[in-house]
Amino acid sequence: MWSDQSSFTLFLTSGWVYVWRTPKQVDNPECLVPTVKHGGGSMMIWAASWYSAGRVITMNGRITASDYMDTLGSQVHPVVQMLFPNNYAIFLR
Repeated sequence: MWSDQSSFTLFLTSGWVYVWRTPKQVDNPECLVPTVKHGGGSMMIWAASWYSAGRVITMNGRITASDYMDTLGSQVHPVVQMLFPNNYAIFLR
């Protein structure tokens, strides 16, 4: 059994975007880049699998070690117990 996670940002967070345009294009919507204050948010997708696609879990905000352990306990452990009732399982992160 294995798991993987990936984080996605909804908007650019660096704050620096360069756009080349002529003076007549200053207010043209095609030459503007939307921004959001304070980073715009992000989302983490986490999944575990064994032979086929497993559960996909979305985790919002900052994820702590405690949050990760809670996810393992509530989402992964029951599936491992069901798939491997004799306790012969290795979980790779």
